[in-house]
Amino acid sequence: MPSRSDFHKVIIGRSEVLTFVETDAVNVPAKTDTGAYRSAVHAANIHEKEGVLTFELLGNHPVCGDMSRKLSTKNYSEVFVANSFGHREKRYEVKLKVKLGPKVFTDRFTLADRSKKIYPILLGRKLLNRRFLVDSSKSSLDRREIKKKYGIEFPKDEEEGREVT
Repeated sequence: MPSRSDFHKVIIGRSEVLTFVETDAVNVPAKTDTGAYRSAVHAANIHEKEGVLTFELLGNHPVCGDMSRKLSTKNYSEVFVANSFGHREKRYEVKLKVKLGPKVFTDRFTLADRSKKIYPILLGRKLLNRRFLVDSSKSSLDRREIKKKYGIEFPKDEEEGREVT
């Protein structure tokens, strides 16, 4: 049963568009994953030197690599992320200011190589909790259209060939 606070949450679908505030990265495709604890964003050329982390946000991603931007920060941490098979990987985690739907906020994202994924951003529970409700029957994006628009030849999607109702 919905709680009183749920009425102030925005309903989002299984895929949305996200904007990184104060960058050229606008309407970047993002996949909602309520099974993931942390959110992740595609990054390339990640280097740490003398307490400063530099990276290319969205660098060379097939869908939005043209929106890439070199960023640097002293405000980062190292975290371990486990995948669904239990494999643990050490990643850097940074704070980024984003706009998702009508909400603008700062949250943490791990920097990952998502170059083989259609969605350069994965939205996890830490970001979703207390802000959004997820309706898996909704989506603001169509994977097939993204693949066609950017000429992506990734393996066949689970959603392809399925009738949309």
